[in-house]
Amino acid sequence: MSDHRAALPDAAAATYDRWTLRDPSEVSYGYFSGSVNSTGDYYPTSSSSSSSSSSSSSSTNAASSSSSIVVGGDNKKGFYITTAINYTNGPAHMGHAYEGATSDAIARYARLVYRPSVGTVGTTTTTTTTTTSYATTPYFVTGADEHGEKIAKTAEAEGREPIDICDKYVAGFQCLNQRILVSNDDYVRTTSDRHKRTAQALWLKCASNDDIYLDNYTGWYNVKEETFVTDSEAELCEYHDPSTGEPLKRVQEASYFFRMGKYHDRLLEHIETNVDFVRPEGQRNAILARLRSDKLRDLSVSRTTFTHGIPLPGGFDSDHVMYVWFDALANYLTGVDALGVNDGGEGDGNNCGDDDASGLANLWPADLHVIGKDILWFHVVIWPCILMSAGLPLPRTVFAHGFVNDVDGKKMSKSVGNVVDPHDMLDMFDVDSFRWYLCREAPYGGDLSFSEASMRDMHNADLVKTLGNLVQRVTKLCEKYCGGTIPDVSGPDAPVIDFGKVRESYVIEMSSYSLEGGSNVAIQACRDVNGYLTREEPWKLVGDEHAERRRSIVRATLEAVYAVAHLLLPFIPRGASEIFRKMNTPPRSLWDVDPELRENLAVGTKIDVGGILYEINKSEEEKELSKAEASNKKKLSYEEAQRLKKEKKAQESAARKAALLGESVSGDDQPEFTKIDIRVGQITKIWNHPEADKLFCEEIDVGEDGGPRQIASGLREHYTLEEMQGRKVLVVCNLKKPPRSSDSTAMAWSSRRSNDGRQVELVSPPADAIVGERVYIDGLSGEPLSSAQVKKKKVWESVAKGLKTGENGVAHWDGREILTSAGACSALGLVGAHIS
Repeated sequence: MSDHRAALPDAAAATYDRWTLRDPSEVSYGYFSGSVNSTGDYYPTSSSSSSSSSSSSSSTNAASSSSSIVVGGDNKKGFYITTAINYTNGPAHMGHAYEGATSDAIARYARLVYRPSVGTVGTTTTTTTTTTSYATTPYFVTGADEHGEKIAKTAEAEGREPIDICDKYVAGFQCLNQRILVSNDDYVRTTSDRHKRTAQALWLKCASNDDIYLDNYTGWYNVKEETFVTDSEAELCEYHDPSTGEPLKRVQEASYFFRMGKYHDRLLEHIETNVDFVRPEGQRNAILARLRSDKLRDLSVSRTTFTHGIPLPGGFDSDHVMYVWFDALANYLTGVDALGVNDGGEGDGNNCGDDDASGLANLWPADLHVIGKDILWFHVVIWPCILMSAGLPLPRTVFAHGFVNDVDGKKMSKSVGNVVDPHDMLDMFDVDSFRWYLCREAPYGGDLSFSEASMRDMHNADLVKTLGNLVQRVTKLCEKYCGGTIPDVSGPDAPVIDFGKVRESYVIEMSSYSLEGGSNVAIQACRDVNGYLTREEPWKLVGDEHAERRRSIVRATLEAVYAVAHLLLPFIPRGASEIFRKMNTPPRSLWDVDPELRENLAVGTKIDVGGILYEINKSEEEKELSKAEASNKKKLSYEEAQRLKKEKKAQESAARKAALLGESVSGDDQPEFTKIDIRVGQITKIWNHPEADKLFCEEIDVGEDGGPRQIASGLREHYTLEEMQGRKVLVVCNLKKPPRSSDSTAMAWSSRRSNDGRQVELVSPPADAIVGERVYIDGLSGEPLSSAQVKKKKVWESVAKGLKTGENGVAHWDGREILTSAGACSALGLVGAHIS
């Protein structure tokens, strides 16, 4: 993808304006991106092919029996998802990015499994086609919370109007949403007239039920949290805000109250009866424990000490404005005009503008409120009590996600200096990498310890090596063997993967909001497809007699890649959409993907190889080292060559002397690692071993005058010839020739996953490491032994025990990094793996 960072006008990320929205038509949101989408179809045309319909049955029970996302069906109710609205008293931070990215993944998944005239997710029922409207498709709303004392005080301190403060931060929130490709259908601002009408109508509904009354409030108020605090709560926190230390405010004023205590028993029964109302389970248990131990009190719902709020409706004291939480919670009704008080057309950002015309009110109740766990009480206690009073149905699920903490699990704080700016991360990483990491790193509902290094590792391992490598391999093979089009051949007897089962597992995870589980199913499917291609080795099928078999393997792999791209789309919309573009075939409803992987791609469809999906992401330190090495490379190459030549002669002389004397020239105190001659090599030629199915034969240049060394390596199950050719590797140069080949005069290093031994990675030096240089460990020195002495003293066996990959896959010996002149050696994506 030419523009791999979301919404960047050019490659200079530092010039990105974080406060000015771009035209949505300039932003590639990808497929299934709601009403803001500008480059792909909102929903695909539903297919009714028999193969697709029959294949869905295996997933029906799993989806319907879980806490599943339900869309379509009777064409009366679509899936309605909301986020908490962002408070406009400060800039967007990592918590906003986390909620935006994860809720967007859920919204895109809901669109992915949507099919007109279909009921519960996975249903196979086919009915007559009906007109799709926003009332029956998934609908996604977010927005901004713009009232309250805190904003009023900030505006007063800065000598500005409150709306000016709000406008500034709303722009910032929307810019961040745009950068991370949040595909909301509507954006509700609480300062808008349509929201004021909704909030006032909600107030009147509660008042008509005799649940609003005027009294005097005396007690504590937390300005930062915009919440009233009981005497006991104030005493527990020593009358200060727990996070900032700001003193609580003692308030004594006339106030309207909401009879929240009236609904205590009814609310408790609802939460006990509806197990999915509060998620995750731990949060539900905490709320139940509190409700069982303390009766609800009536709630103060108006203020008179400031004016920046929604005025009370006619018939109530005009000196009062609504309590900010009564106002803010009503935004979920505003987004779909659930109370029918807005005549459509008035939006606050990127809404469809067809409220009543599309019957949006039918979307209520919300199917899912996604919120932070710090505001759970407002959403599962105060909000449902208000809705009960107003005679409105309650949302189906309120899901509370955790916090984004620093790498050590500590709360991010400006005073501590551990705050991570999401824009800074988006300047350095592909937007897909950012979203993928946030959805995948931690169980959804728990806290996430943010690590730039972990995100880099995940990007390089999952998106570059697994997905990107797979797409590049199969499209190139299609170009080579099939003329760049989908061939007219039958697939293998068994599909590449059992997509029906994969889809079922994926739906179970995603329908229960297990984003890490769903992403794991998707990436494992990619690995399995990669494994199929590696096992089948179409590049080994030489000759016209194997032409159809080659094309069959390529066709089957392309079908599998197309299917798996659907599973990835909610997480990485840009990359998945690029795969669909390369396949020249748009996505479809997940239920219409042929699970046999035979009929998704039309014969003759042109396949585009194009560029790679993702590039390796290097840290700033790695980039600087590469730049410095590149600038000095020409100047140093001659000097380095002379040094290497002298070093080699000394090594050969020492080896000859040792062989003659029958003993080592090194002292007994020489570190074992230095007795091994490990050098940077480059594969100049590679071919399949004629007598061993699992071996390659390689010629590797290790900087010797006598030319390259010949090696046999057991990597054919893990790499292709194309992947190995020209690659830089680490070579052990003073070992005895192993069996299987009398010509093998060295050994290449690889790292193996310790738990099952199946995932293997070559240990690679940095790209700018010099061919022929000997690797080293800081603080250790010594000349290598002869191959005879290494064998006699079992030096390699001793050294091998201490060889492992550490953090970020960096190669270590006894906990020390193994280095070259260009930096550390590593096995990408493998941590804690043995090296052999």
